Amino acid sequence: MNKKLANLFWGVGLIAAGGLALAQSLGYVNDLAPTIWITVFAGISLVSLVTYFTVGTRNWGWLFPAGVFGALALIIVMATNGVGSAAVASPLFIGIGIPFVVAYLRHRSNNWWALIPTGVMAFLTVTLLAVDSVRGEWIGASLLFFMGAAFLLVYLSNRTRTWAAIVAYVLFVVGFMPLMALTSRPELAGIVFLVAASLPFLVVYLSSAERWWAIIPAGILLTLGIVTAAVLLPSLPGPDFDNHIPNALALAGFAATFAIVWLRHHKNWALYVTLVGVCLSVGALVIGRTLQTFWPFFVIAAGVFLLYRAIFSKPAQQAHS
Repeated sequence: MNKKLANLFWGVGLIAAGGLALAQSLGYVNDLAPTIWITVFAGISLVSLVTYFTVGTRNWGWLFPAGVFGALALIIVMATNGVGSAAVASPLFIGIGIPFVVAYLRHRSNNWWALIPTGVMAFLTVTLLAVDSVRGEWIGASLLFFMGAAFLLVYLSNRTRTWAAIVAYVLFVVGFMPLMALTSRPELAGIVFLVAASLPFLVVYLSSAERWWAIIPAGILLTLGIVTAAVLLPSLPGPDFDNHIPNALALAGFAATFAIVWLRHHKNWALYVTLVGVCLSVGALVIGRTLQTFWPFFVIAAGVFLLYRAIFSKPAQQAHS
């Protein structure tokens, strides 16, 4: 069956099917028995499948009508046999997902994108099968896990697509957030997220000395995660604890981060940030809550120092002359 003949057949068939459905909706034809629609849809699916193999398997688009109409026939069969759960619609998403799977398997390097809609269809299928017996938090987590798996496969198909690995990692991490809501301490999800978010930046930093900047978000996020743990973990002070100690820890962590930038990568500006962080950390630890009143003076002092250097320091050429 060539393309011209296939288009002619499908044109006539779709017009006939559409006309029949329209006549039924307008009342010109009595309601047709489910078995008739089962036969029609199954026939369309079978002919589409035959067309796919005869026109050429590279034309995987023919699998869409084969999968969709085959699924519709199966849905009617399930409905007429008393299946009333949401699972009755799951064959439709399987039928839509099959062409994407075939497209990827035929040409993995060019059709890597097909993995993404495949992941969506897999999630929708599992959701319909489980929605009547599974809590919503698990449904939300499964969406993120399925999408994360799809992007992970995109990365594994071509290791140069590092963006796909990052997206997969983020989706997996965020996927655990709904599950944390099921625990007795859902607020601890913030600790997991902050620590997990710091790890990619830490890996980037350790992979190359030229990417020194990555230690800054890594250090800040990790510090925030540690401070959050110090506040929220049951064995440590609770949220109502005097916040001057967590503030001191956070500022010390920030100072340590910029100290690494200064000491290891010789960025002189990081020294000033480190000194300000140390001063604020000690101030938070010593004078506690009153630091909230005095910390603007530290900022003003730092600004005056920088302004003094800008106005009164000699240019580099004069200094060496």
